[in-house]
Amino acid sequence: MSNSTESHFLRTILPALPSEFSQQLRNLCSSNASNEAFLENFVRFLAGADCTPDSSKGLRAQWPEKQVSTRQMLTDLLKPPATVSTSEVNGAPLKRARDDSGSEGSKRQRISPTDAPAVAGAANTNAPEASSSTAAEDPIQFILHSISTTSPVRKKVDIEIRKDSITFTNPTSRKVEATVPVSCLRRAFILPTRGKTKAHWTVVMTSSDYTGTAKGAPLAKDNPQIIFGLDAAATADLSTTEYKESAESKSTIPKGSSTIAAIRQLLSHLPNTVVYEPSVDEFKSSVNQFGSSTKSASEGGVPGLEAYRAAKPGSLWFMKEGLLWGESKPCEFWAIEDLLDSSEGVRLSPGSGRVFSVHLVRKSRKDDTSGDDKMQVENGDEEEEEDLGIETELGMIDSRERDGVFEWVRKHQNMFGRKPGNALSAEEEEEVAAAAKAAKIAAQQLAGPSTIRSLALDSDSEDEDFVGSESDDGSGSESGDDEESGSGGDDGDEEEAEGSDEADAEGDEDEEGGKLDPARHPLMRPGAVPKMSKAAMNMVVGMLEDDLMGGPSGDGEEEVDELED
Repeated sequence: MSNSTESHFLRTILPALPSEFSQQLRNLCSSNASNEAFLENFVRFLAGADCTPDSSKGLRAQWPEKQVSTRQMLTDLLKPPATVSTSEVNGAPLKRARDDSGSEGSKRQRISPTDAPAVAGAANTNAPEASSSTAAEDPIQFILHSISTTSPVRKKVDIEIRKDSITFTNPTSRKVEATVPVSCLRRAFILPTRGKTKAHWTVVMTSSDYTGTAKGAPLAKDNPQIIFGLDAAATADLSTTEYKESAESKSTIPKGSSTIAAIRQLLSHLPNTVVYEPSVDEFKSSVNQFGSSTKSASEGGVPGLEAYRAAKPGSLWFMKEGLLWGESKPCEFWAIEDLLDSSEGVRLSPGSGRVFSVHLVRKSRKDDTSGDDKMQVENGDEEEEEDLGIETELGMIDSRERDGVFEWVRKHQNMFGRKPGNALSAEEEEEVAAAAKAAKIAAQQLAGPSTIRSLALDSDSEDEDFVGSESDDGSGSESGDDEESGSGGDDGDEEEAEGSDEADAEGDEDEEGGKLDPARHPLMRPGAVPKMSKAAMNMVVGMLEDDLMGGPSGDGEEEVDELED
């Protein structure tokens, strides 16, 4: 067979096929090079994938329409027997069989060759033969036994690391539940699971950083993710098996022992996959404190925070290499070099006084644009359009996390949108410094909502300035004379009276009908407004209005009548 990188669909399923099928397919591919290209497209056609990039224009034009009609015909043909056989062989109840029949992914698994032995009732008989064929074509390197996985299947399986693939096998029936090519996995993350009553690890492996697309599902379908977890301290004996050449080495992690070594050993057999472990040296949550009901596998704190993406809750993990969203599928990673730039890559904005939002802006992908990246100008030259990026909002973050997020942004801001090792020019360093200063000012402004107490404190400083300027005006300025018209040269006497008996001076001034001095009004004293209730304030205002305007006669009698009532 050729070494074409485009034949990953065909090469992926070959180890899982019955030995007779596998041998015949290999003979066809070796006899004629065009056979492999044909079989690759045929598998893609039935699986619902796109055709290979080197396919003819005619095939590309007919592919979508013909694929939909063909798969619908196969679905109609296989629905009744698939439901009956699944219930009879696996002993599943009828309700479970109906749920499986409604899933497109389950339909594909029922028509795949790996399910043929189970449907025929010969799983145990054919399992050794299938295992020997698989071992010859794609030998096993490491097995982590009886692990609960979330993706690509939600089951307890044996995770088998092979030379070219990762296989998820049922521990009892030895049925292959799913297979993921090793070559497509780019990153792996070891995360201390949040919100667990026991310390727990979650392992995430991704084939692509960006899971979204303008057209919806196809991109996520073509980029598998592996997610599984296990307790930080084994609740039962945990078994692993490692294969070196022809030797088999089995080991057991006793109950209560740490499991992190087994996780790292598994990931060490993926040489092309970069492994990341978030650390509290980069970020430490201010909210997720350890208590009697919640534990974390991370010592010293949690290097992530809780947030919402639309209506879906999840976790945002901080690393020096970038940011990871999610412990549940789909996960998305923002590498430092993929963020738009130093000023727009990560932005903080408020949601309310107690929560805020983080906006992550990724550089645009070429295959996400609806047209060319250039626009035509008047003189006929082509000019590149400005990259506005792909923005993702993560909201409902506790405001206590703001300082930690801002510190992480400040620390790594100069490398947003740059490959590691690329130094900044002097002008770019100035731009980064200006952006950091602006972000700091914005963070200070968003430190919390305005309250009555904060408004009162602000008004105190203004009042002090106002009093000082008024005393200067009293020395002979025109504005002082205008405001104190009618009082003449008695300003000094009134200030002395205020110092000796302020209440008497104000009472005399009110009786004379002069204007109230705002600086000496009781309601303008520091701390007066917050300490007074609204009812008391209204009563004082009403009394002053009556005194100034000559209140209506008979008020005393009306008050007596109201009290009597």
